[in-house]
Amino acid sequence: MTRVGYIWVGPLEHNADFQRDLLRTKQVDRVFEDVSAHTSTPIRGELTSALEEVGPGDTLVVWRLDRLGSTMSSVLALLELLGKRRVGVATIAEGLDTSGDGGEALLATIAAFTQLDRCLTRERTMAGVYAARARGRVGGRPRALSSTNVERVIMMKEQGATVREIAQEMGTSRATVYRVLETAGAGRDAEERRELTVRFAAPNLDGSDSLATE
Repeated sequence: MTRVGYIWVGPLEHNADFQRDLLRTKQVDRVFEDVSAHTSTPIRGELTSALEEVGPGDTLVVWRLDRLGSTMSSVLALLELLGKRRVGVATIAEGLDTSGDGGEALLATIAAFTQLDRCLTRERTMAGVYAARARGRVGGRPRALSSTNVERVIMMKEQGATVREIAQEMGTSRATVYRVLETAGAGRDAEERRELTVRFAAPNLDGSDSLATE
């Protein structure tokens, strides 16, 4: 069984020495390292190499879970993927180890949270679409796609399909797919702002300020 270490150095971090020292204490066989100067678009090219290196029975060792991705969704999806490949993940800071005793139960929990995250994301996206329709706005939806196909585009995206794959499946352009996804996101954000305005700005019936009473 191989223990592969992975290091990601963010734009606000000075160097990888701290992570290297920690991984050395865990007796990893090989280390892959990414250094990113990009805040909004973290680059983890060596992570791909590390994932190609590990196989069933191996363990990927990192300092913290956030070394594996910039969002909760991406980290959970990666943990689920590695679990299916029977590759363990061990983190030093959190003490997580999916390769040890209880690893299967932990992976099952991770899979459940991954599915929950997908469902909640899709629900928020669809809520934005329906809210835009209720206001009588089609949101610039391309005429090339019916309302049913708009929903299909959103569902396919939430299930992990790329824009190119969606466009090919729908028989439309990538620009059309992008517009659909942007419209859905705009509708969702507008609805959330409206709810906050109603909650915190509207006065109560007794004349008191709603914000002050909470």
